[in-house]
Amino acid sequence: MRKSKVIVFCALWLLTAFTVGLYAQTKYMSDAVLVSSNGNTVKLRASGQSDKKKTALEMAMKSAIYTLLYNGVEGVNNGKALAYSHDKNYERRLFEDGRYSVFVGEFEEVGDVVKVGGNYRVKVEVEIYYDALMRDLNQSAGVGASHVEMSNMPTLMVVPFARENEDVRRLIENNKMLSHSVSKVTSEFSKHGYRTKDFISLLQKSKNSDLTTDGSQSDAVSMMIQNLPTDIVVTAKVNFIPRPNNQGEVSLELNAIEKQTATTLASSTFLSGRYMTRDSVRLADYAISKVKREFFTTLQTAFFEIVRNGRELSVQMVIDANVDDWDFDQPSPESGEEFKVELEDWLAANAMNGSYDMSRSSDKIIDLTVRIPIWDEKTGRAYTISNFRNALRKFLNERLAGEYQASIVTLGQGIVVTIK
Repeated sequence: MRKSKVIVFCALWLLTAFTVGLYAQTKYMSDAVLVSSNGNTVKLRASGQSDKKKTALEMAMKSAIYTLLYNGVEGVNNGKALAYSHDKNYERRLFEDGRYSVFVGEFEEVGDVVKVGGNYRVKVEVEIYYDALMRDLNQSAGVGASHVEMSNMPTLMVVPFARENEDVRRLIENNKMLSHSVSKVTSEFSKHGYRTKDFISLLQKSKNSDLTTDGSQSDAVSMMIQNLPTDIVVTAKVNFIPRPNNQGEVSLELNAIEKQTATTLASSTFLSGRYMTRDSVRLADYAISKVKREFFTTLQTAFFEIVRNGRELSVQMVIDANVDDWDFDQPSPESGEEFKVELEDWLAANAMNGSYDMSRSSDKIIDLTVRIPIWDEKTGRAYTISNFRNALRKFLNERLAGEYQASIVTLGQGIVVTIK
């Protein structure tokens, strides 16, 4: 009798495991089809099913991404699946923890809602950030698509908040709470799938760096950000707050920016809560535990918007006071064609998605904005403000034909061009 019970129990366990496994494989529908594609995004029509309509909509969006990853969609990647293997940890983070949402743009419900065996079945047309999904896919070992280079992935570094002229090395070495927090927050970003670089290790390897020598910079944070080998910089500001009756509290302020233009991607403050302790490291851990998934999702969404649309760069072009025989309304010395027309043609060809605006201009000043990409798709490397500046200098030198010189200076999030 006991042996029979064991056999029955094992059979039921196997059946349950098989059913759960089967459900895990079939809960996402695989009828996604391509509606349209535009640069870094694709629009798919997909179905989803659940006992609640809202959940069914979410399942439809998950099904669109799942089909892209594991089944393939005709018209995308030659109809081949993006992933070459399953990874349960990656799938859990992507679907169960809700990270899929950062790859979803606009969506709308299409067609009628259908009841199937007590469940709602809906269809949506959803915009997927295709390039961003591919890069994220490659971040997961054993999953990624082979034709996307890992060097295209954005990197992130957590740095301590420092005031002007503050010695960063001394700050880290003398503040255990701060150094611990920087390392712990870096670890949290790694757990959420980010490619991180360790600021503490970098500091140890650069003892002779001007960036860490007291009095060597007018703005410690700005100088560090300009030189860090990373795409996203997260500044961690950690404060211990003594409370009455031997209580203590720690506040953690995180501010994430895109390094090249200092564009804020996400910013929030997290409090440890009051505890009967003055152990600042312990309290810092409590504060770090309050950093929820929404912060990481907000950061990812904001960064992928820059990936999709490019970073905005301001460019101001002026005529030096000593130049009195040529201005921007005249023809180019090299071609004899109207200079502004040639400049607009060049911007249209070199701006991301042809996005630029030079409506604020006169004969002596051209004040324009242009969107430039995060990555150079031709080289597979990061595309920087310096890359754009060099390309613009080459264009201007060709058009000015040696009669005038273009002096270009980078100032923060923009560049200034002076024609001399």
